[in-house]
Amino acid sequence: MDLQELLNKWNIKCDMNTLLSMWNESHRHYHTLDHLNDLIEQINEDKSIYTEKEYEKLMITSMFHDCVYDIIKEDNEELSASFFMECCADKSNQDILDIKQMIIDTKFHKASNKLSESFIGYDMNIVERDFEKLLEWEKNIYSEYSVYVENYDDVENYQNRRILFIESLLDKYTSNTGPLLELRDWVKENYTPEMMKM
Repeated sequence: MDLQELLNKWNIKCDMNTLLSMWNESHRHYHTLDHLNDLIEQINEDKSIYTEKEYEKLMITSMFHDCVYDIIKEDNEELSASFFMECCADKSNQDILDIKQMIIDTKFHKASNKLSESFIGYDMNIVERDFEKLLEWEKNIYSEYSVYVENYDDVENYQNRRILFIESLLDKYTSNTGPLLELRDWVKENYTPEMMKM
């Protein structure tokens, strides 16, 4: 079943091309089709451990969870969930409401149920990868932020927030402490007044 067929099966009135165009917006550098494809590949690799309905809920969540994205906005997840609900014919269906909640759960990476925990694991899988992948992730996230950079205070603000975020991951992803610490040190050392743009 392709993705459009899946949407049709669930009576979700959204053209897949419209959804893909949202993921392909020019201001995105990490939250792109590559990220979406990575999620889909991870879910497909684990397909056998889920029921058909669970698998489909994970796939639909992946398609919609970052469909609205602007790095400085604080309501991307809520707006993505709202867009998803606008596309749904049956807004009271419990499975639809579960998907909506899974999208919202990605805001703070706090799962509301076991399936949501699985999705958050896929979404955050990047932080369990080697330093080279972490560095690529960091540079892409900064590229998304850099359109708002007007002075060094903006860079310093970004830097401080990223350090806090990376440090918050250390206790959660203890098997990848070394690469995460290496990334934190890179962030500390490389955001300077001289590099207003990467």
